[in-house]
Amino acid sequence: MHHQHNASIPLERELLSYSGSYSGVVSKPYSTKESMLLRFALDVAPLWNSPDEFTKALDLLPSSVRPSVTRFHFPADRKLALGSQLLQRFVIAKVYSNGKPSDEMPTLASISIIRDAKSGRPSYHVPSPHEGQEWVLQDYNVSHHNPKSASSDPCLVVLVARVTAAASASSLLRIGVDIVPTAHSRGTSSPASFLESFRDAGVFTAREIKNIFSPLNEEDKVKLLFLHWAMKEAYCKAVGTGLVTNLLAIDFRDIKLDVVEKGTRDTQVKVFVDDVAEVGWMLEIGKLLDGHYVAIAADSCSIENGEEMDGAWVWISIEEDILKHWS
Repeated sequence: MHHQHNASIPLERELLSYSGSYSGVVSKPYSTKESMLLRFALDVAPLWNSPDEFTKALDLLPSSVRPSVTRFHFPADRKLALGSQLLQRFVIAKVYSNGKPSDEMPTLASISIIRDAKSGRPSYHVPSPHEGQEWVLQDYNVSHHNPKSASSDPCLVVLVARVTAAASASSLLRIGVDIVPTAHSRGTSSPASFLESFRDAGVFTAREIKNIFSPLNEEDKVKLLFLHWAMKEAYCKAVGTGLVTNLLAIDFRDIKLDVVEKGTRDTQVKVFVDDVAEVGWMLEIGKLLDGHYVAIAADSCSIENGEEMDGAWVWISIEEDILKHWS
């Protein structure tokens, strides 16, 4: 599921060459509109299974960042941290350096990523547009999932980014993403007790709880719980609060399990805050592989203004997309 590319061709043309899939369904390719939503995914499970391989990839990062990767005890967590740091820099380099070293970005380690003190979100300080620059990275967000099971199970990092044409760049456009499993498999609790633990946990509104518990079987109830959780997390990350907020004031409506399970992205979701509809948001939930859902929340969306929100997930190859150009 990895795709090779030519790093010398423009960003929008290169994205047209990818054939990334979303639960087996290939969406229409990215267009050359004034704004794009980019989607990238990386499975770190098969990567860096020897100390030499891990060190080779780790050395691509700034020395100050490496302890944030190696501090994790479990290999899967270290892989996810390393994959996240590399994927963030890959996307920044793709937008500003055509995916390969340049005078401005001679190495991946030269790309400085800051963390917002309030939300904890990583971000890149966007430089002032220069002559010849085609695209501006407005915002991006990362999520990951560790299955904490067999090493062969996918261990995923996903990143979504909003990119605008430099000539039309304006105020910051926010985005959030969250990836969750489709089934309850952690711990010793049964699906039933797992579900009940959320009934009065102050996470979901009464309307959301009614929707989550509406199916007859527990498997579908768990799936709906994860869909609601992912959507709420993605939205809160986009807003910048994370889940440290009054979650009961945020109500998601019209999340439909049958639509998502068909492999179709559900884009008819609505969000209400204090019972008032929030307009201008693109809310999307869908499947990424068979065992994972991904939710995306993007604000200030306007198709009339030329924003392209549809597009395929691009699966990143560490060897072809990163090591080939940056090691």
